[in-house]
Amino acid sequence: IMTLISSLGFTPDMLEHVAVAGGIGSGINIKNAIRIGMFPDLPVEKYSYIGNSSLAGAYAMLTSEDAAAKLNEIARCMTYLELSTQPGYMDAFVAACFLPHTDAALFPSSSAD
Repeated sequence: IMTLISSLGFTPDMLEHVAVAGGIGSGINIKNAIRIGMFPDLPVEKYSYIGNSSLAGAYAMLTSEDAAAKLNEIARCMTYLELSTQPGYMDAFVAACFLPHTDAALFPSSSAD
C-alpha cells in the first residue's frame, strides 16, 4: 500500500478513506492490521469493509448499463504499477516482513504499545 501511495506522490495522511475488500478483509481486525504495519497508520474510522467488490462490480456491469459505462470509464483510466520496478519497493517489502513493521516512524501506534 505504501508503495502505491508514494508512487502517486501522496502521504498516508492524505487518504480520506480506505476500502478493504475481499474475503480476507471480512476477517481482518483493522486496529491489529494497523498495529503490525499491514495497513497505513490512520484512524480506524477511515477504514471500511466493502465486501466482495469484484463480484459486486461484475453483477453491476451485467445488470446496469449506467454501471457498465462507469466501470468502462474507470477501466480506461487505470494504470498498471509494476511493484518490482518501483524504487525502494524491495526494501519496503523486507521491512514489512517483520511484525511489527521495522519502520516505527510509519507506524507510531505500533511503537506506542
